[in-house]
Amino acid sequence: DLRALAEYCSLSSSSSSSLHDDELGAVQQQRDKLRSLSEPSEAALYADYILREKRSWADVLYDFESLRCHGSRLTLEALLMLLPPMRPREFSIASSPSMDQLVSSNNTKQNTTISSSSSSFSIELCVAIVQGTTRLGRHYHGLCSEFLSRCMLSQDDTDDDQYNLNIWIRPGTFGKLPLGLNIGNTNETTPPNFEIPIICVGAGTGIAPMRSLLLERNAVWSKAVQTIIKNDDQEQLTMPKYPYPNDNILVFGCRKQTADYYYEDEWESLIQENRIRLLNAFSRDQVQRVYVQKVLREADDGNLIATHILERGGAVYIAGGPKMARGVKEEIVEVLAEKLGGEKQAARLLNQLQRAGRFSVEAWS
Repeated sequence: DLRALAEYCSLSSSSSSSLHDDELGAVQQQRDKLRSLSEPSEAALYADYILREKRSWADVLYDFESLRCHGSRLTLEALLMLLPPMRPREFSIASSPSMDQLVSSNNTKQNTTISSSSSSFSIELCVAIVQGTTRLGRHYHGLCSEFLSRCMLSQDDTDDDQYNLNIWIRPGTFGKLPLGLNIGNTNETTPPNFEIPIICVGAGTGIAPMRSLLLERNAVWSKAVQTIIKNDDQEQLTMPKYPYPNDNILVFGCRKQTADYYYEDEWESLIQENRIRLLNAFSRDQVQRVYVQKVLREADDGNLIATHILERGGAVYIAGGPKMARGVKEEIVEVLAEKLGGEKQAARLLNQLQRAGRFSVEAWS
């Protein structure tokens, strides 16, 4: 609280008695400025000083000398009372537990030295390191992302340099991901397909939960195929291609393909196996910027959204920044409104899909 901090912009009586009038005036000016920064009427001043220049509490203490000079009333105890607690950071999981189990199982079958009871559990994240330079040349970095970038996996419990991270896992936004398969009369040459197709729209690190969803469906399908062809003899398994790539559509967006194309090799591998269909939007790789909402809207001659939702009963999942998520939803509503006769009908359908877990948005700033 900057207003509370302003009350400490003063010196003890013994220190202030030795200062000249101009020095006392400077202390008063610093106190008044801190108070102004906390006033609603001075929101523009707060935006310029704190937000645009990415200033932290340490920066404020450095800029306001009367808070840290000899004789300051701001004690360590008072500072700790003023500082807000460090907030936990929330990240979407970018991996799939079913895929981890599948890979572990296959490795066990191929390597007899691995115990059949061996198991592993891991969680992958996709975290962008926050760092940059403000307009006035100040360098800044994100507290959590910078810390994670410096963490190294310890080799054993006796490693003195290891970090202990406290983490919590809670249910996410996409807990109703459809995983049902049309088994029917399937065999080695006619593998099953998913009952409900999905479109995953992820921009930047919003690709994290989308990767998790696609890998989970990929693992479920692979396990079903292994069961169908009864691979009990532990021989090398040749997986067939997935019959309908439009069942798993990924719309990915980033600024530049050469810098921000997360998991590129993985997507290319899944494309080769018909496991996914990929639509990319690299916004800064051409003169006119292209975003995921435009790519989604124009796909299949502008018919993809309507075909996916209205004809195939598909699900749509969106993750990334709030502006992007809002833009994608607006495009979907506009397409559905044209087909259903108005925005009210389109909004009603989206609400129904949302309740059924077939339309979900995970957006963060």
